[in-house]
Amino acid sequence: MGVLLLFDYTMMRGLASHSFVEWLMAVNDLFSSFPLRMRVEAQALSRVYVRESDCFAVHGSVPPALNTSVLYSFNDPVINVCRGEISALSEFPSDLIVTPVYRLEPNGPQGVPSGNVFIRFRPQISVEVRQKEIEACGFSIRESLSYAPHAAWLRSRDGNIATALNSIAKLRDLNDVELVEPQMLIKRVQRSSDNSLSNAPP
Repeated sequence: MGVLLLFDYTMMRGLASHSFVEWLMAVNDLFSSFPLRMRVEAQALSRVYVRESDCFAVHGSVPPALNTSVLYSFNDPVINVCRGEISALSEFPSDLIVTPVYRLEPNGPQGVPSGNVFIRFRPQISVEVRQKEIEACGFSIRESLSYAPHAAWLRSRDGNIATALNSIAKLRDLNDVELVEPQMLIKRVQRSSDNSLSNAPP
């Protein structure tokens, strides 16, 4: 009886916080280190990404067992989006990098986090001047932008994509920051003679 009551209480908390689907994903979540949802807010900009439950992304070549599950791929970097659920990660190589796939609300396209994070300070603030603060947040500068010295691409210092996504809030708390956004690789809308994929920066 105690277990049942605990289950009922936990379910009610899940229903109250987000949705039943999101709560169900968290009960036995192999992607527990990744956020269920990510919000990007800046002046005249508001985006919410919600984790998908029926697909996942393999960063790099897919094991042969997943070849038939590939829905679409990115070439640079090599990422394969696969249908289904990750239910037996132990069956795959230990160095296989697998992440969730997110969807832009409401009813927007799917996006795969690359691990890169875009930061933009106020125009008069150089990223290099704030490098120590950025490093204190757990990031390093991956690419400086010569045409916009107040902006840069960052990467988590441990190289972990989940770490980068979960540490974005620290960057947002820095003074003079105008925008912090994870790079999401999004499949380009297919045209009659174009089926390429886009990973343009935000």
